Amino acid sequence: MQTDDGENRPRAVVLMCLSAISFALMGAMVKLSGDLPLFEKVFVRNLISLGVAVVMVRIAGARLLGHWHHQPLLLARSLIGLGGVMSFFYAIDHLLLADATILNKLSPFFVSLFAGLFLAERLGGWRLVGMLVAFTGAALVIKPQLAFAEGGAEALVPALIGLGSAMLAGAAYTLIRALRGREASATIVLHFSLVSSVVTLVPMLMNPVMPSGPQALALLGIGLFAAGGQILMTTAYRLAPAGEVSIYSYLTIVFSALAGWALWGGGAGCGQSDRLCADCWCGIGRLACQSRCG
Repeated sequence: MQTDDGENRPRAVVLMCLSAISFALMGAMVKLSGDLPLFEKVFVRNLISLGVAVVMVRIAGARLLGHWHHQPLLLARSLIGLGGVMSFFYAIDHLLLADATILNKLSPFFVSLFAGLFLAERLGGWRLVGMLVAFTGAALVIKPQLAFAEGGAEALVPALIGLGSAMLAGAAYTLIRALRGREASATIVLHFSLVSSVVTLVPMLMNPVMPSGPQALALLGIGLFAAGGQILMTTAYRLAPAGEVSIYSYLTIVFSALAGWALWGGGAGCGQSDRLCADCWCGIGRLACQSRCG
């Protein structure tokens, strides 16, 4: 099923689901990399993604860094995306994996909002309801951290940073949609990876830490899964309206919860009733948006 403007929604949905798996595995690798500095994790993630993106650009025969007149959009997408990645990694390091993922996966609602405001994509009442329900779910994630975490009120900071990562990711994904038909998916990923690598290089060199063997493997996994997820997601956003396809990224929550259960058992938070309640609220929001799309 392909629309008149060349969009292919079924393919976009499949690619977004595969992207969700890749990003869930990336989050698990971030957690497994342990106490390595944040800038080091982000730098290695983007450096590996950069190598993969260069190969993809060559295979596709696309421009390495895109057209000159598209640089403002590409640069904005890269810098905003970097802020989102750093915020998300920080949240993963300081929250339960599934909780950090739930907060980050509020990004589809920011995508719907920004796409409606700046790209003239129809927002609709059901998506507004979905946004409200999703924010309720986010509040339920933050509340147990405040009430039960050993850190007390200090847990509010990583939770809010996790929420901020969703807003930044939503803005970055909307810019990807704005670049549809202008630049190849691999070009967008390469530009993002290059800018992110350059920006994080100096802070990383200021506090370098030699990783252990398992940490090095985890860093490699971060880069490979991030590159795969980024390319799959970018292609999906170019194939279908951002407000519709973004909702399928919620599968990352499911896969992250499964990864947390498999790797850390109860430590993943799968047995916490408040977090499960938040899962339900976010799921209801997802269904509300889907019902709007038919």
